[in-house]
Amino acid sequence: MSLRLCAIDEDPGSFLSTRAEEEKRSIDEIEARIGTTANQVVFGAFAGGTLVAVAGLRRYPLRPVQQKGFLWGLFVAHPHRRNGIARRLIAAAVDQARAMGLTQIALNTGKENASAIALYRSAGFEAVEDEPCDDAIDDDTDREVEMVLRLD
Repeated sequence: MSLRLCAIDEDPGSFLSTRAEEEKRSIDEIEARIGTTANQVVFGAFAGGTLVAVAGLRRYPLRPVQQKGFLWGLFVAHPHRRNGIARRLIAAAVDQARAMGLTQIALNTGKENASAIALYRSAGFEAVEDEPCDDAIDDDTDREVEMVLRLD
């Protein structure tokens, strides 16, 4: 099973697509969505040739905020958690953001995800606000917290 499908199974409310929709995507569609460009890079961690963790960094495309980026899709497969992989992916994203000339990285995570919030705080991110999770599947009442790391 793909890492993305594992992530959707674990936390479907964090995704705009369903498992069924993701299973229908072709490799070409997936590559088009996550391919490296001047404004986006995706990092992966491997164990024994198998992808076990992923994180993406995207520059905001609109001119007034092009100096800002967004960390998205950080996920580590269960057997590989608590080994520093997420921390290394965040560090790689921060290094890349600096190389891209970004001054800030934002991210959203579930307000109830204490371990993720603690990880991001330990990497220097600060919570800036709570926002209703309008995109939540199943119309649940989950909330997200926005966190920001200033690089300047």
